[in-house]
Amino acid sequence: MNQPGSARRLIIAGLFVWLALLSCRTTTLFARAEPTEPPPEPTTRPTFTRVPPTAPPTQAPPPTNPPPPTTRPPTARPTVRPAPTRVPPTPVPAAPAPTVDPYPGFYYKPKPAVCVASGNTRIQGTVTDQGVPRNGVIVRVSYEQNGPPIINDSVTGTDPRDHMHTDPTLQGKYQLGIKEGEQFDGNWWVFIVDSSGNALSPGVHVKTHDGPGCNTATVDFAH
Repeated sequence: MNQPGSARRLIIAGLFVWLALLSCRTTTLFARAEPTEPPPEPTTRPTFTRVPPTAPPTQAPPPTNPPPPTTRPPTARPTVRPAPTRVPPTPVPAAPAPTVDPYPGFYYKPKPAVCVASGNTRIQGTVTDQGVPRNGVIVRVSYEQNGPPIINDSVTGTDPRDHMHTDPTLQGKYQLGIKEGEQFDGNWWVFIVDSSGNALSPGVHVKTHDGPGCNTATVDFAH
C-alpha cells in the first residue's frame, strides 16, 4: 500500500543522482574548454614580532661645560750648538837666515864710522868684547889697509898722551890725534892689531877735510 510513495522517493533520488552526474560532466567540459590556471602561490604571512613596550624618555642631564683647554708646555727644542770655529794653524815662523859675517876671519868687527866737524883731525872710539869695554887693545891708523902706523898706536884705557898711564875714565877707549888743533885733508885707515902687528880687524876708511866737514871720526870695534 506504500509502494507508490517508495517509488516516488526512488524516482526523486534517481533524479538527484542524475543531476549530480550531469553537473559533474558539465564542469569537466568547462574545465577542458578553459585553460587551467596555475595554483596560487601560498601567501607568506608576516611573522608578528612582539615589540617591547617603549620606555618613557629619560630626561637628559644638563650639559656639562667642557673643561678649558690644557695649555701644553712648550716643547723644549734642542739647543743648537754653534759649530766650532776653525782656527787656522799658527804658521811656524821660518828660522832666521844665518847672519852673514861681512868680515870673516877677524876677531873684532868695526861699526860704521861717524864723522863730525871739529878743530882737530882725529879718529877715536871704543873697543868692547861681549859688550864689556876692553882695555889694552892696540889701535892703529895708516895710509892703507894693514899698512904701517903714521903715528904712535893707541892702547885702549890709557892716557892718549902717555900710553904707559892707565886712565880709569877711559875704559875701552882709544884716541889717535893725527893733527891736533888743525883741520887736515887726508885718507886714513884705522884697524886693530896684536902685539906683533897682525890685523885683528878689517880696516875702516876715513876721509877728513882741511875745512869744516869731516874732521873728527868715531869708529867703534866689537866682538
